[in-house]
Amino acid sequence: MSKGKVERNFPVLGWCVLWVPAMLSASYSWQHGEYYDYGWIVPPVALWLLMRRWNEKPALETQHEKTWIFGIFLLLPWIFLMRVFFYVDPVWRLPVGLLGATAAVGGHWIFARVRGLEFSLSLWKISFLMLSAIPWPNVLEKQLIASLTEYVIGFSAEIFRLCGKPVEVVGDRMSLHGMVVEVTQGCSGVRSFQSFFMATWFFAELQRLQMVNTLKLLAWGICAAFVVNTGRASVLALIRFSDGEEAAAAAHDGAGLVAFCLSAVFFYWLSLRMERSSSRRVVRKIARISGDL
Repeated sequence: MSKGKVERNFPVLGWCVLWVPAMLSASYSWQHGEYYDYGWIVPPVALWLLMRRWNEKPALETQHEKTWIFGIFLLLPWIFLMRVFFYVDPVWRLPVGLLGATAAVGGHWIFARVRGLEFSLSLWKISFLMLSAIPWPNVLEKQLIASLTEYVIGFSAEIFRLCGKPVEVVGDRMSLHGMVVEVTQGCSGVRSFQSFFMATWFFAELQRLQMVNTLKLLAWGICAAFVVNTGRASVLALIRFSDGEEAAAAAHDGAGLVAFCLSAVFFYWLSLRMERSSSRRVVRKIARISGDL
């Protein structure tokens, strides 16, 4: 690699330097947590998307501006302190979140210095993609799991009742004629919710969606994950009520895989539709402007 090319890509290296401590801290949750194993793929995918943006835009005259390196050195004591707090208590998520926020803000500052504010702001979806690998605060995560579990159980019970089966809801359990099905945290759909929260930023950046379409994609993805997980819980409950606990346990992993694949296919199809819709609007706008001229 030539010296000029190395210098051209040097700010990207600075971005990596800022994100490495946050990702190293978050990897504890990727390895030991129940819902963040998707985090391993986030850094390489985000770096690929960043390089795609970086190589598309011609370098500005400010490319060789190196004052941002001094800014990174000023942040090193703060980053070191957060890493110390993490090692004291790896379960404490505040230091990890602060490291992620520091990397996001610092990364945008670097690119604003090197390529300008407009280019820096265009990377917001990549920053959200990286932040999606950071574990959520415990209070928020527990509230999300409780809410999703409640809604999945409630909707599943209503489906049974509409089919003529008098299912009763008791806490996180559904009961039918003395047979009980417990909807655990893993079956609440929280894994799908967080995975598709991450996937929103990936597909939005991949398809270059505008903010409005990105938010629509996020909303539709969450809804799709909820609907499919509700269907999964209902099917597993039906197998439990009809064929017993062993049959439901045998079908558990397969039902989860099918639910994820259906959600993923719908999510990707929706992102393509939004990208094509945005392209058609741009073409119509250009044609209208050309007609006016």
